[in-house]
Amino acid sequence: MRRWFQCGIVSAAVGMLFLAGADALLGQGIMQPSQPLRAIDAELSAEIDALYQRITELEARIAESHPDPGPIEPIEFYPCVSPEPPVCPFSKCVGYDNGFYLRTCDKNYSLKIRGLLQFRQYSDWRNVTTGDDFESGFVIERAPILFSGNFITPQLKYWYILQASRASGTEFLEEGKIIYEFDNGLVLQAGRFRDPGFLREMEVSYTRQLGVERSYYNSVFASGVLEGMSLSKQNEGYRWMAFLNDGRNSGSSAVNKDFYQDYTDIALSASFDIKFFGEWAQYGDFTSWPDEGPALFLRTSMFWEAGEHGDSVPANNQSGFISYAGELTYENHGFAAFGSLVGRHSKNDGPEINQYGGLCQISYQVIPNHFEPFARYEHIWFDGYTDVGYNLMPVNQSTLNIMSVGFNWYFHRHGLKFTMEALHAFDEVPFSAPNTGFLQDEPGESGQTVLRSQIQMFF
Repeated sequence: MRRWFQCGIVSAAVGMLFLAGADALLGQGIMQPSQPLRAIDAELSAEIDALYQRITELEARIAESHPDPGPIEPIEFYPCVSPEPPVCPFSKCVGYDNGFYLRTCDKNYSLKIRGLLQFRQYSDWRNVTTGDDFESGFVIERAPILFSGNFITPQLKYWYILQASRASGTEFLEEGKIIYEFDNGLVLQAGRFRDPGFLREMEVSYTRQLGVERSYYNSVFASGVLEGMSLSKQNEGYRWMAFLNDGRNSGSSAVNKDFYQDYTDIALSASFDIKFFGEWAQYGDFTSWPDEGPALFLRTSMFWEAGEHGDSVPANNQSGFISYAGELTYENHGFAAFGSLVGRHSKNDGPEINQYGGLCQISYQVIPNHFEPFARYEHIWFDGYTDVGYNLMPVNQSTLNIMSVGFNWYFHRHGLKFTMEALHAFDEVPFSAPNTGFLQDEPGESGQTVLRSQIQMFF
């Protein structure tokens, strides 16, 4: 570029001098346009040399003030840093993440809505002397809407389930609770919810059970949905829970729930879980997924209830009892095993009742993430009565053994799955538990068989 600049300046200067000299010669009549050019005289040559000298000096000055920049580097563009907080994109405030959600940009307020549909078919065969020995039909077992989220701060949460009765279709509040998580990890829950402190089958959601429904064993011994307050804390290797409540099934839609209508003075459930190895997330269902490694958990728990005393209505004076349980859970890359032992003892002035039970189940995902056969065995010792507290009735046979086999086909894990299960009671079933499919046997009859299946969509 410098050479072109130099040549341009020289050419322009020579041209101007030449034109000026030519005009002077033409003006003096020395040069005629038609005549050839004469040699440049000494005076003009000196002027040209002086001009060359000035050009050289000018180039030197330019070089000093504008040094050679060297090779050209690529230009980099850096983002502008704005002191204003970024605007919350719409897709981050509204969307789907295991449920449809709305939330503010600071995440202090949120709402998540989920839905569940469990559509079932039951078939029941039993020995009867009168009436129908075969019952079959379809039912929408559950179709709740679940609301959850946080309010004011992510530490303050809420949870409630609007459920419809499987029999009447009437809507009711199945669960509703306020949750607060303290900075030290303590979690306080208050309201109506299933007991998290006694029997794992009851703690695990009905959307994440291994079979179509919880076991008959659970129907006998579980404390059910309760009203009260719980405190819990989870650490790396263990967790504990304590639940002060109004007594067994105090949150059930089938019983009166006002403070003066319950059957107890006070009740308490408590549990202690040990994680030997694995992840706590694996403890949320009874299925082992192929991408989940080995895990082993042990639970010890108890439920104590002090019956109502001195009530103006004698029927409300119910007897108390205590239950305790030990449960072991193992999972490893598609294989899962679960075992439970329970005891229950009456605490009243009437007959001393000591009931026991045991359950074990295993499963394995033959086709990972899709096909999962399973088997379960239940044993219950009633000790002559159906219960140890209120509504106890004598039974004809204290022993009940139930065997079930089935399979799950997972389309999208628990979000969309099909389950089919066959159950057989080898002994007399003392009372009906319709959601399990078992109906009460006639005295002296046994050998009831149930075939049940379910399509579940949890979205």
